Amino acid sequence: MPLLPSIAAAETHGAVVPIGFQTVSGSSTSAITFSNIPQGFQDLFLVVNSRSLYATVNAGFSMQIGNGSVDAGSNYSNTCLKGDGSSATSTRSTASTITLEEGVPGANATSGVFGTVENHFLNYANTSTYKTILSRSAMDLNGSGTTRLTANLWRSTSAINIISCYTSGNWASNSTFALYGIRSIGQ
Repeated sequence: MPLLPSIAAAETHGAVVPIGFQTVSGSSTSAITFSNIPQGFQDLFLVVNSRSLYATVNAGFSMQIGNGSVDAGSNYSNTCLKGDGSSATSTRSTASTITLEEGVPGANATSGVFGTVENHFLNYANTSTYKTILSRSAMDLNGSGTTRLTANLWRSTSAINIISCYTSGNWASNSTFALYGIRSIGQ
């Protein structure tokens, strides 16, 4: 995973610092991973504009996070609110092996349509609390899309230094993944 060169806080302007960026090329990419994430920020922010090659209209988006390696255990919980323009629903999952949002158009969706998922990792470097990830996703399927708000919890006190993103099947070419660090006041 290519990380951008480290930039000292005194040399930056603004509170959001780019850490890494990846673009999918080809059709055999099943996971996008950011590893060796710097620990000097208050929060992380991951913006994903993507499409799946899975033969469906609405493919899933999920993550596993960890310290050193991703945690594939049943240590994730999530609560999701979803709206599609005509109805609203909510779901809850405990003891999951992944975070969970949707917002990725699949191969059967309108050609060229990409969905957006934004993930805010709160206090990711803290080693005394569980980690909360607030996720928002939106996908327009030519007038029949969805929007979601998901609160994910990783039940670990380890700092996050690796994030892997998955979809059903593989990621479509030109899907992009941008990871940012959010500085604290005075940093």
